[in-house]
Amino acid sequence: MNKRIATVAVLIATALFTSTTSVNAAEDSTFKASVDAWKASNKAAKDAYKVSLDSYKAGKQTYQEAKKAINDKFKADNSALKASIKSAADAATSAEDKKAIKASGKAQLDASIAARNAAIAALSKPAKPTKPAKTSKPEKSTGN
Repeated sequence: MNKRIATVAVLIATALFTSTTSVNAAEDSTFKASVDAWKASNKAAKDAYKVSLDSYKAGKQTYQEAKKAINDKFKADNSALKASIKSAADAATSAEDKKAIKASGKAQLDASIAARNAAIAALSKPAKPTKPAKTSKPEKSTGN
């Protein structure tokens, strides 16, 4: 009888231990798979953000270069315009002629400023990329 009880106890203990182990192993593999998927998702989001950030930096550099070129052209054109207005005003004999030349020069300067502002407004600034949203790590289930 003691052998029977001992055998039954061993069988019950073995059955309990193996069933718990297999359930724990299944939960572990599911958890590991969800953690791996979470890691892959975060890595893909970070990689996409890095690519868009590099693209943004290149676009910003291009924008700055184009804006600088517009401003440099504006400065050169205005220097030439001011020099021509000054020489024409100096060559003018009457006060009315000088006044007309200066008014014409001011109108040309205003047109040049408007053209520069329109050219800068036509440039499109690159859109700043948004950082990927933080996702919480999957939690391990606390099975009994």
